[in-house]
Amino acid sequence: MEDIKVGDRVVRWLGGAIPMPLRVTQVTDTTVECSLWTFDRATGAEIDDDLGWGPPPRITGSFIVMEEV
Repeated sequence: MEDIKVGDRVVRWLGGAIPMPLRVTQVTDTTVECSLWTFDRATGAEIDDDLGWGPPPRITGSFIVMEEV
């Protein structure tokens, strides 16, 4: 996700089974934000401290991938 930028469309896969289209709202060196959700830029893993989700070695319940055009 090195080339990801604000405005890009991604798909959040919840539990690896439920797709949720999102638009990127902010990008930092380490994270990608899509409105209320934050993801690890290197792996796409959702980061949610309340749920204990994060990039490896932590577990996550969702991840993002670039939307296929």
